[in-house]
Parts: sequence; structure tokens; C-alpha cells
Amino acid sequence: MASRRSLETARVEFRMPADLKIEVEEAAALLGATFTSFATEILIERARQVKRDYALTKMNDEERDAFIEMITKPAEPSESLVKLMSAQVTL
Repeated sequence: MASRRSLETARVEFRMPADLKIEVEEAAALLGATFTSFATEILIERARQVKRDYALTKMNDEERDAFIEMITKPAEPSESLVKLMSAQVTL
């Protein structure tokens, strides 16, 4: 269960090349945002995207075993699929 966001703040510091900082400041200014609010929004957005993507690709043992089974021992094609694949296409 997700917890409520804390009202407490935490300081984050990192270094970046000066020209990139200027680029971020310019982008923030275009939106009428501060460097901090712009950077925070982008960092959080990217962090959430990474977590979503990771959750979509992570498999548990049962899912992994089923996936490997499907790849190594594919089912026989159905009669309809065989018929479709053997049909000649005329353009």
C-alpha cells in the first residue's frame, strides 16, 4: 500500500556540467517554473516510469517457467492457422 507523501523535505545535491544546467534553467523558465520544481518533476516522472517498466517486465518463477515452456515446446498450429498460412495472397 502506498503511503501518504511526507510533508517533510529532503535536500538533494548533485553536480552537472554548467552548460547542461543552463539548458535545464532555460527549459524551466519556458514553463514559468523554478529550476528546483522543474528538476523535481522530471526526476519523479522518470523514476515512476522506470518503476512501471520494471514491473511490466519482471516475472515470477511460475511465469518464467511457463514462458520458457512456450518457447521451447510450442503448440502445434491449429487447422485454421495452417490453412491461413498456406493461402496464396494475390495483390
